[in-house]
Amino acid sequence: MVVRVDVLPLALELRRVVIAEVIGGFHGQAQLGRWWLPSGVLADGEQPSERAAAIAREQLGLELEGLVVVGCRAEQVGGAPHLALVFAGAVAGGEPAPGAPVTGFAARTLAELPDQVGFYHRDVIEVLAARYERLRA
Repeated sequence: MVVRVDVLPLALELRRVVIAEVIGGFHGQAQLGRWWLPSGVLADGEQPSERAAAIAREQLGLELEGLVVVGCRAEQVGGAPHLALVFAGAVAGGEPAPGAPVTGFAARTLAELPDQVGFYHRDVIEVLAARYERLRA
């Protein structure tokens, strides 16, 4: 089973979610649109939280703090079973600077998110963000 790590970067003081623009999508899922949570695949021996931090740094140029798992789901992607771990973290530093495969980014309030962000509906992202806020309290 492939383990995918999706990262939900939150700019708490701005009440914004940072999403990635990816032409062609992640994981061969272009039909789902161009806005995604930063995402990557967990390598053998890699710690999920370290991978989540590296994904945010490499793809968006952001440093995150307080990373916690806020969701987990199993799905079929291109015929292969994926276990998706969703990490959320607060933006602690760095200037947004997209890196491959990300071509751009947006920091949007939950209400401003598109209906679909990669595999997740805006309502699901709202639940995950609320879960993160409760865990931080």
